[in-house]
Amino acid sequence: MAKTVKSEQKADKLQTELAKRDVLRLNNQQSNELTRECIDMAMMYLMSEKPYESISISELTKRAGVSRTAFYRNYESKDDVLKEIGKIVINSLSEILNKVKSPDDVHDTLVEFFTQIKKQRNYVELLAKADVSMKLLFPNAHMLENVFKAATQKDHYRMVAVDAALAGLIREWISNDYDLSPEEMANVMELGVSI
Repeated sequence: MAKTVKSEQKADKLQTELAKRDVLRLNNQQSNELTRECIDMAMMYLMSEKPYESISISELTKRAGVSRTAFYRNYESKDDVLKEIGKIVINSLSEILNKVKSPDDVHDTLVEFFTQIKKQRNYVELLAKADVSMKLLFPNAHMLENVFKAATQKDHYRMVAVDAALAGLIREWISNDYDLSPEEMANVMELGVSI
């Protein structure tokens, strides 16, 4: 009897992301969106269990409940899946940074920025665990330059420095289990940038 219960629990755990949804007929766009969502969820699930580097496309498609063809119809590589997951976090953080209109807005914006990171900790921690570099999420620019355009070469370098500091600060905050409040993190960031 105990063996039967254990097998049922194992079968439930192995249920694919696609099988969890009650899907009837979908148009192509809806089908692709559902496929992408299932692949993204499967990636997050697998990343919570093992290192990103050791996740194979075969394992990912099996967990998502989709074919390799469906995977390659939506993504070129597993890095693209990671970028998709990262976009969830990056888009919300970029929206916050876009609110800065003057130097007076910076502190409140940073508090909101760190608050949002804490709210999205599941995504952020998975990206940090996978050691996702900002280069992967922003292949053509740095995070701040996606929001603020550098007027001079000096501004560009300053943004590069602030980006690196912010990324390091976020990683350290995560590794210390968010030991400081978003308000305290904003103060630390402002102090670091002003030096």
